[in-house]
Amino acid sequence: MPVKVLLADDHEILLESLATSINSSNEIEVVSTATNGEEVLKKLDIYEVDVLVCDMQMPIMDGISTVLQVRQSFPEVRILMLTMLDDTLPIKKAIQAGASGYLLKKSKKAELEKAILAVASGKKYFNDEVLSSLTHEEEENIIELQHQTLTERELEVLVLIAQEYSSQQIANKLFISLNTVESHRKNIFRKLDIKNLAGVIRYALQHKLIQ
Repeated sequence: MPVKVLLADDHEILLESLATSINSSNEIEVVSTATNGEEVLKKLDIYEVDVLVCDMQMPIMDGISTVLQVRQSFPEVRILMLTMLDDTLPIKKAIQAGASGYLLKKSKKAELEKAILAVASGKKYFNDEVLSSLTHEEEENIIELQHQTLTERELEVLVLIAQEYSSQQIANKLFISLNTVESHRKNIFRKLDIKNLAGVIRYALQHKLIQ
């Protein structure tokens, strides 16, 4: 089944354009649109929605207030911010409010679809330009964002790798196939930009996943 999306933006022409563009994907379906936060809440009462794609700047109820209300009333709905704001403050506010992703409006269609599918599957999505806008003093926050891109299963596998379990031992312990373990291992190394076992152990120690 396609991922069901609700689009929220106060520019109706942009809404129509986005809806048409996204609906061309076989994996995503726009079920409705909204022009402000109050309308978002009403639409979520009516439609089954997996992902809310929401602008930061809207009348009546802005993006951050909308995120907070949706997280409280519809916790199963994932939220992707789609905005022109690339400053550190709104990015941090969106993350703290509970947004699962943050994407700039100038991003290409392919990346928007990638971001929607990522947050729908429970992952976080922040593109490189958004992450680079954070200051060097917030390097730990960037590492944490990388950490949040891991699925729960990948996190389990990472901990076992850091504890120097072999792939076969991990497969036996988690009751999954060896091929699945190897797939998780590749995803972990790619997502965290880790090259070897030493990097995994260092990462796990930094995040207090092992002692």
